[in-house]
Amino acid sequence: MSQMTDQIRERIDVVELVREYVPSLKKVGTNWKACCPFHQEKTPSFVVSEDKQIWHCFGCGKGGDAFGFIREVEGVEFLDSMRLLAKRAGIILHKQDPKKESERTRALDILRVASNWYHQALKTAKSANNVREYVVDRKITDQTRDMWQLGFAPDAWEGVSVYLQSKGYRNEEIARAGLSSQNDKGGYYDRFRNRLMFPISDVHGTVVGFTARKMNEDDVGGKYINTPETNIYHKSEVLYGLSRAKKAIREQDLAVVVEGNMDCVSSHQAGIKNVVASSGTALTPEQVKLLKRFTKNISLAFDPDSAGQEALVRGLQIAWQEEMSIKIIVLPQARDPDDLIKEDINKWKQIIKSAQDFMDWIIARAEQENDLLTAAGKKQAAKTILTWISRLPDPIEQTHYLQILSNKIDVDETILRDAIKKHNAPQRTQAPQAQLAKPLPKQGITHKIGLRVLGLFLLVKNMPDFSVDWIGDAGLRNLYKNINSYYDSHTETDTNAWLEQVEEAEKSYAREVIFIAEEFFQSTEEERAQELGNLINRLKKLYLKQELKLIREKIQSAEASGSVDQLQEYLSEWQDINKELSAKG
Repeated sequence: MSQMTDQIRERIDVVELVREYVPSLKKVGTNWKACCPFHQEKTPSFVVSEDKQIWHCFGCGKGGDAFGFIREVEGVEFLDSMRLLAKRAGIILHKQDPKKESERTRALDILRVASNWYHQALKTAKSANNVREYVVDRKITDQTRDMWQLGFAPDAWEGVSVYLQSKGYRNEEIARAGLSSQNDKGGYYDRFRNRLMFPISDVHGTVVGFTARKMNEDDVGGKYINTPETNIYHKSEVLYGLSRAKKAIREQDLAVVVEGNMDCVSSHQAGIKNVVASSGTALTPEQVKLLKRFTKNISLAFDPDSAGQEALVRGLQIAWQEEMSIKIIVLPQARDPDDLIKEDINKWKQIIKSAQDFMDWIIARAEQENDLLTAAGKKQAAKTILTWISRLPDPIEQTHYLQILSNKIDVDETILRDAIKKHNAPQRTQAPQAQLAKPLPKQGITHKIGLRVLGLFLLVKNMPDFSVDWIGDAGLRNLYKNINSYYDSHTETDTNAWLEQVEEAEKSYAREVIFIAEEFFQSTEEERAQELGNLINRLKKLYLKQELKLIREKIQSAEASGSVDQLQEYLSEWQDINKELSAKG
């Protein structure tokens, strides 16, 4: 296991990994910085070391290596973080003992095996003839079919289930993965039958569920059905095609969101790859947060029917709350992206290029839905539009749209401004604090100096006149002893190796010490020694001042109790410390 994790670490660049989740990560000196993704902050305190391949937040104390980041950001256990990073690194993991495999890992294996089985069924099964014809009619090439792993669920009660059982998976596991259901008599049957299968992958490309389109309109069930909610598939947290689109989204700084899976597949086949699908539902906060890793710009292309437009408005509100820059792609009536692509790919390209600013779309929609020649129509249109205008943070942009609205309904702009004040529209909301890490309490100057002393100690090894008591913080004192112990058995400094053997309780401090040490890597030995001497001098002065304060309290207590002997003892101590402090300057 250790050898495998080391191999994965060697192939994963922690900077590139973090940038996938934190696009705002910027290089500052030798390290990279951004606002922490795990707690709310305005000043960046989240740092990534390209040299050490570690990350640390000085605000909330979280940190670690690539494995630690994936565990924290994805909310998974170590084995699952290993699986995700191994796939990213192109490393094939050895099969684990089934008893040691997590339920999540087993479910992911089941879905991967099932996806391959469905795909082979589409390509070779005689019962899939009409489905193959349907795919060809939709102008999907064999290459695209294979790339997206499109599949076919045969019209059988126990098709994929029997196959999975032959591979060693139990009925209960297959059901928990969302591929089968249990009847009243306790038996199991396939959930998907006689359907075109679209595997749904997470952002890393791992299959977590399926969307299934029925091929016979007389069959029971909706036209499209999805895997039910499982411990690994949450519909609100995935976007179809994102694992394939994320590179293009980052490069073009734009994500195009369509409704249908086939719209997404066709667009990628045509070369427009910054496209994902919401699978027929409105955008959710979790989906918008996923897109926000790669861009703050999204264009929504939802069907022009009433259901599509309602979903569009809901998605617009969610994206707005996440402070995304939003545009609307206006589709022709009764047309979807797949139709436009089949007619002429340039139509799809042009309609993306001519996407409307969301406020222009809001105004145009209000005009269509209300008669602006009547007082009632003006009132309703103004109410809808002002709700959005009131949320605009920029006063110039707000004035621009107020003037447009004023001209359209022939109402003075000052009246509209008064209406905004009365309306008191809800503002953008932030992510719930309960889901975020708590910032660490502010540390005093003694703690900060102590950290810098230990950072230099990592480099200079031999400390000048110094007492560990001057540090004050128990965690830092333990870390100082740990560094001393490390140098007893090591002649060279390997900070990553040192970090590995630090107690978990002190790891947060240890990472800070390493980042501080990095500041002095380019300094000369003389410069390091001088800085260390200055810091230790300050640390001792702070310690002596604290000692004076404590003795002063003892003197006052002795005076109050009338204890002459103790008073003389304390006064003598006070004079000695005060003399030593004066000598420090």
